[in-house]
Amino acid sequence: MLSEFDALEDAHGAEKAADLRKACRYMLRSQFAYSGDRGTANVYNSLTDSRFRRIADQFFESIGYQVHRNADEQWVGILLTDDDPSSVPRMRLDETMVVLVLGSHWQEEADLGNLFDRATAVTTFNVLHERYRDMLQNAGKPAITPGRFLDLLKDVALRNLISVGEFDYDAQDREIEIRPMIKFVSGADALTRLETYVKTEERGMRSRAIPAVGELLRPGISGSEGDAA
Repeated sequence: MLSEFDALEDAHGAEKAADLRKACRYMLRSQFAYSGDRGTANVYNSLTDSRFRRIADQFFESIGYQVHRNADEQWVGILLTDDDPSSVPRMRLDETMVVLVLGSHWQEEADLGNLFDRATAVTTFNVLHERYRDMLQNAGKPAITPGRFLDLLKDVALRNLISVGEFDYDAQDREIEIRPMIKFVSGADALTRLETYVKTEERGMRSRAIPAVGELLRPGISGSEGDAA
């Protein structure tokens, strides 16, 4: 790949070659670039420029990624081409659930035809936090604080999958823009996976409760046997 970058530099100048290198490093760090975000203009332009696309595609392919572009929605992303779990950074359960909540909310809005410009879904922090909290309660899990939930959303925003707005003191809320790339991370079946998770946890709670009831009915502990003694 070094020869391709050298050829690019010879043909288009050192500045263009440096821009493409920076764009590749940015994608390895953030995974997605969304046109219009602060600091992403050169990244997006470099990776969508017809003169440089082939080099970028070959570079990422050589390390196991495929480049995805959407001109209408104006984003670029890289996704692993293999299914090896060891190739994917592991997320904590709370991080995974936040991504699934975001993905399912985006999918519901898409199904209802409520998406905005560039296929974004616009909602608020309070709506998402309530949805996340209800899901955890149904699964018998402890709730997390609004501050912790905000931190998790900001982690997702680092990958440019969402945009977290400023706090509105009048509404005591903040706007969250969910971008269409979320479906590549959460999966198209995010809502189904959420429902499956909750049902699995509910079954687990019931099965964990059965031994406790059984203990009360064990010989020597039940009230009837105590009376007979």
